[in-house]
Amino acid sequence: MTDLKLDYKTPDTRKRSFWDKLFRPFNAYFYSRSINTIVQCARKMDDNNYYDLFIKHCGMIIDGVEATGAKMEVYGLENVPKEPCVIIGNHMSTLETITLGHSLRDRTKVAFVIKESLMKYPYFHIILKKLGCITVTRTNPIQDLKKILREGPALLEKGISIIVFPQHTRGEFDPEDFSSIGCKLAKRAKVPVVPLALDTRLWGKGKLISDLGPVNRDIPVRYAFGEPMTIEKNEKEVHAKCLDFIGHQLEKWDAYTPKA
Repeated sequence: MTDLKLDYKTPDTRKRSFWDKLFRPFNAYFYSRSINTIVQCARKMDDNNYYDLFIKHCGMIIDGVEATGAKMEVYGLENVPKEPCVIIGNHMSTLETITLGHSLRDRTKVAFVIKESLMKYPYFHIILKKLGCITVTRTNPIQDLKKILREGPALLEKGISIIVFPQHTRGEFDPEDFSSIGCKLAKRAKVPVVPLALDTRLWGKGKLISDLGPVNRDIPVRYAFGEPMTIEKNEKEVHAKCLDFIGHQLEKWDAYTPKA
């Protein structure tokens, strides 16, 4: 597997914010800034240029990440076609949902396949609805598949790429818990599949409130996009290649240890 082109890396000159140092004990600066950005984005999403606003606010979240002193790296953007595709990735935290749009801004518009419970989050649900995200139960695979195959092609026909996180829960990558739902959608819609490996452990999972966990500043936020693949009669092969790409990248980043 060839090394991917590095498209973005946080400049070494970027300094950590004084306010993050001051309020580090409770990660108050990072979370208050992130939540405020989401609220401000949601309040403006009725505008005709809603997607540009979404991209702008995703960039503000990334700026907030870097203000904590953490680094960000993006690899392989040239692999994402400037046409609708299905992007299949692992899922670690809330961070990918609110930053990937900015990283992909020069390649494609995006919507997400998300769990239904996210539509109950104040303000956040406004953004997800405006993007046209597809909601799934995560408990009824057959129902979820039917809905994705019904709604997904319509989004793709509008020129919007769909990001799918086929794990049942956020967290450590587990190939056995990785459904082929993304490949099935790409096959139905006759669009390319792009594998995505991501490491967003910076946004840790909390014990009391899962979305407000520790901020792991020493772990870079990383996104890596693999080469696009088409699906004809090789759905299982493409699914296996997605798993291999994700596992390989996460292993390089010390974010995954394959089972013996």
